[in-house]
Amino acid sequence: MPDDPDFGEMLDAAVKAAGDALDVPITIADPEQDDTPLVYVNPAFEKLTLYKASEVIGRNCRFLQGDETDRTVTDELADTCRNKKADTYCLVNYRKDGAAFFNLVAIQPISITRAHKMLMGCQFAFTPTQTAGTLARTCAMIDRAQRQVRHGARTEATQINTHDTFRLDTVAMRFEAAFVRINDQLLKSANGRMLNELALGREHMRYPRDLINAAPGELAETR
Repeated sequence: MPDDPDFGEMLDAAVKAAGDALDVPITIADPEQDDTPLVYVNPAFEKLTLYKASEVIGRNCRFLQGDETDRTVTDELADTCRNKKADTYCLVNYRKDGAAFFNLVAIQPISITRAHKMLMGCQFAFTPTQTAGTLARTCAMIDRAQRQVRHGARTEATQINTHDTFRLDTVAMRFEAAFVRINDQLLKSANGRMLNELALGREHMRYPRDLINAAPGELAETR
């Protein structure tokens, strides 16, 4: 998090106003800091993973990984974060109690200020109706299928059935709605802050009529 306390207050207020009310588990991480630590998680994320916000803020989200997590996918996800890009992945993650689940994760950069971007992540605990054997193989199948969905390659043969493909589409729409809501809240907060700063600046401006009526000593101070 940047050292500017106003920045932190703006982020906390803007994100909490929207994120805490969302039923989609979300995280926000800061790629400008070493190891891209989490700076915010919402209550839905706590419910999904069983981790409290106080346990994960300041940590990289790899604490959700485990033995069955596909390292190829996590390497791609890490590259997406480093380059502040948007993408979606499916990987095996683990709750605090050790229970594994299929996690559909969408990453998208969000603008906190004009010069500073963070990474918002949306998660969905996905239980497929069709499996491919092991956790890793099933997760790889889902990952391929959701990429086909995202790129519109619906005519290609896929191992995942129509019902699951429809569910992936529905989840993607929920993710997009969450991204839009957070971005809108950040924009409103930024605009409000700008207007406050402009109003504060006007209070300290010296208008020409003030200078005309000012004493010589006061004029010297305003130059």
